Amino acid sequence: MSPVDGSSSYDCIVVGAGLTGIIAAQRLLQAHPETQLVLLERDYCVGGVWGERRIYPSFWSQWTHGIAEFSDMPMERPPAEDCMQDLFRAKYTTKYLESYVDNMRHCGKTLRDRIQFNTQVKSIKKDNGKWKIECLDVNTKSQRSLWSSRLMMANGQASVPNVPHFCGQDQFDGTIIHSIDFGKSDVIQDQSMEHVAVIGGGKSAADMVYEAAKAGKTVSWIIRKTGNGSLGTAALAPIDLPTPYRNGVEASQARIMASLQPSYLIPYRSWWTWLLHSTRLGAKLVGKIFAILDGAVRNSAGYRERKSDKGFEKLEYDIDIIWQNGTAGGCHFADFWSLVAEKVYVHRASVKLLGGRELYLDDDNGTHFPCDTLLLGTGWKHGFDMFDENTRIELGLPYPKSAELPQEAAKWQKLVGEADEEVLRRFVMLRDPPEHYHIYETRTPYRLYHTMTPLHDDSILFMNHIVAGAKLFVAEAQAIWAVAYWDKAFQVPSLAEREADVAHMIAWNKRRYLSNGELGNFAAFDSVPYVDGLFDEMRLTSHRSKGWVGNMFAPIMPADLGRVWQEYLAQRRNK
Repeated sequence: MSPVDGSSSYDCIVVGAGLTGIIAAQRLLQAHPETQLVLLERDYCVGGVWGERRIYPSFWSQWTHGIAEFSDMPMERPPAEDCMQDLFRAKYTTKYLESYVDNMRHCGKTLRDRIQFNTQVKSIKKDNGKWKIECLDVNTKSQRSLWSSRLMMANGQASVPNVPHFCGQDQFDGTIIHSIDFGKSDVIQDQSMEHVAVIGGGKSAADMVYEAAKAGKTVSWIIRKTGNGSLGTAALAPIDLPTPYRNGVEASQARIMASLQPSYLIPYRSWWTWLLHSTRLGAKLVGKIFAILDGAVRNSAGYRERKSDKGFEKLEYDIDIIWQNGTAGGCHFADFWSLVAEKVYVHRASVKLLGGRELYLDDDNGTHFPCDTLLLGTGWKHGFDMFDENTRIELGLPYPKSAELPQEAAKWQKLVGEADEEVLRRFVMLRDPPEHYHIYETRTPYRLYHTMTPLHDDSILFMNHIVAGAKLFVAEAQAIWAVAYWDKAFQVPSLAEREADVAHMIAWNKRRYLSNGELGNFAAFDSVPYVDGLFDEMRLTSHRSKGWVGNMFAPIMPADLGRVWQEYLAQRRNK
């Protein structure tokens, strides 16, 4: 490995050794084993969200065995006691990723050999045609510079914790722990931590609430009325909802299920998608189908039926699941809702003040209560601080709208406006969104082609910055596309065509996913058509080789991605 001090030069640097960085490095090295490549990881372990440091008992996967793997290494089935509906404890994904980096070897080096752990990227900028990466060793605090011709940003959506500052925090005698550190904390085992408050409406907050309540703590669950929390708690769907498939995750991997979504990522050439989304009859049918799902989720939670004197009814999410205006996830525990209704105090407010071991809310009642530990399920910041504002502008990353030049703003307003007209012509349902609390972005949206590549610089790629449901699936598909893109193995559309495609993504996102669509990178229900689009552009067909019925109804599995990858490698050899 290159020395850890002084300047070092590489062919490619991958920022992040989570699942996205791992598979991106693997595919690049498979195609070009001689590549001088290094992965930079701020943590001491691989995996990112699924790294060993972040695991806690109530953290379960939201993907199933058989889908939660890369195509070149099957995942061993976890023991039955650690599985529910083929979902499993997150620690088995951790184990899988650790094993993956040890087993994948190129030119005498494993992937693990190529990872520089405890390395924080402080700044990235282009200098004389190369990327200069300034790094800090988080242990020794020593600094070094790395150079690379190409760069993959695989730091993802959950790498920089959003930790709000609270009034009176300096006088607070309790502990404050973000979900990123919850797994390594001892707050649940510590008997002195009797009163626990959890902030946030998402899945990580729900996990921490459940774990604290099961441990017998006095738990207060605080969800804001403004900001992201104003969208309410996550829509937590029971994992045993009936489907024609083995489970809901497998169902989501089938094109027939994807076709029910009003997704611009599905080509506008099918009579079926025309019927569903371009006619009022079809839109009504789609609405009915998802209303059944939404009703099943609400009935399972029993927001208004369960007896509770602690504010349980405040947990009901506001907008039907199909719109994804808030967050969503799976409810793994049969006793989750009954436990919360009986044991957990629910507040829709913000923290006004901390002091001693007391927490004060900003509600009309002046509510306050004892608090020994404040657990933060407050989400993540976009990890772009290593780029200065000019670089973010040049690359098409989100930056403050106040910094946008008038002519640039006018250009994109025109492009997005034209795309919006097409979106509304095609999708009847999107013409009339429900009333909802909308959170407007102060930044420009992503302006990356396929949410991966800048329009004017092909030396840097942003891997898995799209918010898609099937993480490993999308990460591997992007890795295959990225190799072919850098190999110049297919003709990319013209600049004007790519700009129009980006504008379509932005316009559709805002109509389809409301607040979540503001940045133009949200595709929670659209993993399959997104991946199809990448491979279709590459003119690869192995993912469509099951016949009409199989292509429409059979779930797309990791093995299908493996066949696409082998098809691409064969094409390279024959050129």
